[in-house]
Amino acid sequence: MAEVEQKSGRRTAAHGFYEGHSVHAAPGVHEYAVELVRAALPGGGRVLEVGAGCGALALRLRHAGFDVVPTDLDPPHDWIHRLDLDDPEWTDETRGPFDMVVCVETLEHVENPRQVLRSIRSLLRPGDKLLVSTPNVTHPHSRLKMFLRGAPFIFGPRHYHEPGHITILPDWMLTEHVRLAGFDRIEVTRGGDTFYTGATRLAYRVEMALLGLIGLRKRAQHGEGICTFVTAVAV
Repeated sequence: MAEVEQKSGRRTAAHGFYEGHSVHAAPGVHEYAVELVRAALPGGGRVLEVGAGCGALALRLRHAGFDVVPTDLDPPHDWIHRLDLDDPEWTDETRGPFDMVVCVETLEHVENPRQVLRSIRSLLRPGDKLLVSTPNVTHPHSRLKMFLRGAPFIFGPRHYHEPGHITILPDWMLTEHVRLAGFDRIEVTRGGDTFYTGATRLAYRVEMALLGLIGLRKRAQHGEGICTFVTAVAV
């Protein structure tokens, strides 16, 4: 008898709220994403958000003055359009045109990130922008977990089915995927914080101090740099 595949892709546990909408990304990730979108589109513009989750980032972007079309595999609200990135069916609303596509903390959930990036590129005109982010598996904390447990931070057996972290993308691989999908002027930055609290937070700070002493700690552009952000321009 064939084994039944277990469905993956459930959301990460909520770590906060924005305007009553739960935030499932790491702390600081949405705030930094808004900063990067503002820098890329200083005059405003139309943005497609893929992997919108519960809509918190879409609301932040709307409050920042952007015209946002949010999409998600399992939309919890009727104002978020359904979109399966592994098998996209573009509608008039989601086909654009858009000035930018935002894909924050989503590529680690898809089966074929290269195909997803090619699909995103097909929506954009030359000169339009892209922002993607994914867990930073080169972060010292993540590298230590890889050494000790065989899986980076927020990856491994516990995270495979829930929240569905199935694709590990180190910086060099993500940027190469983006380049081959048809983008250039690629910039890599790091932002976001861990969601540790209490004694775990204290232990994490001690760990970071020790890793810094041996030269493994790198400064981030925002927060602790627990996530990697890539911005690029369509060619």
